[in-house]
Amino acid sequence: MNNKVLSVQDAVFPAHPFSGLLAIGRERDWRLQDMFPALGLNAEGRPPEDVRISYAQARESLLQARHHGGADLGILSGARKSLPALGAMASGMLAQATLSEAMYFGLEYQLIAGAMVQLQLEPGEHTSVLTARPLFDDGELQDFLDADHLATAINVSRALCGAALHIDRVELRGNRQASRSVAEGFFGCPVVYGADVSRVIVSNKVLDTFLINPDPDLAASSKMRCDAELAAVGLTGRQSLLHKLVSLQCDYRSVPELASALSISERSLHRLLAREGCSYFQIAESLRMEKARHYLRNTDMSLDDIAAQLHYSDSRSFRRAFKRAVNLTPSEFRQELMISTLSNI
Repeated sequence: MNNKVLSVQDAVFPAHPFSGLLAIGRERDWRLQDMFPALGLNAEGRPPEDVRISYAQARESLLQARHHGGADLGILSGARKSLPALGAMASGMLAQATLSEAMYFGLEYQLIAGAMVQLQLEPGEHTSVLTARPLFDDGELQDFLDADHLATAINVSRALCGAALHIDRVELRGNRQASRSVAEGFFGCPVVYGADVSRVIVSNKVLDTFLINPDPDLAASSKMRCDAELAAVGLTGRQSLLHKLVSLQCDYRSVPELASALSISERSLHRLLAREGCSYFQIAESLRMEKARHYLRNTDMSLDDIAAQLHYSDSRSFRRAFKRAVNLTPSEFRQELMISTLSNI
């Protein structure tokens, strides 16, 4: 079990995901060697090509960078990353026939590029949704990482099919200090903050855009190289513990049930959680609150019905849990949504 879990302690993340931050830091004269000690930066603030660090090592550096760069840093850093910043998977994306095929290729090998959240493309009848899902349980960095990774995906898509790439809408998790004008200036579409999850909505017609130089042979050879790199780093078939728990609907299961589903003892599960620096209760509550916000935002369900749907004993327990997590009661949350909607009309 342990060797199949991608851990915050595993030194598997290359320098690629930090390229945007490092470029901004060089321009703003940040003390990058002090800020990113694990990257082994040279005097010019550039890392060696083969360096790999753990999420735990990256975390404090990213928090420092966000403190220096402000609430818009996720968008700004993602906007500075391009195809070369994706490493080995870049050639495979360039060789695909359509933008959607290039995106699916990139998503399959996103760990090679050092993805610290998991991007998923969910197709619909007329539009598709690129969603950012956390790899690890990290409330402090999640909003920043979501914005950075989604902005990177859009910047790369523009490099593949042209700057005229049209996006329908962007929804980002709540960061009220962020500038909507900065986000809308980059994405070129309406941006909503305070969403349940961070995502980009794009027309399927855009995804069907043909790329300039499709090359099936290059695509196949790039896939082989990417598979080999995943295997060499030890990432083949690995998920984070958070993703395993989410797939097992941990918000509805007890610890003994989850341990049994994972084929490990309760003690081993608690040990894994401790290693990742996360609490089972916090993960379960976070998932329930995500669903609660979805119901409050998108349905007219009563609090009693939402409480029952989320397996709370009654609406009173649900209200207390929601207030604790969101700092608003469910009714206040719905009222704020209504005010926000009216202000955007």
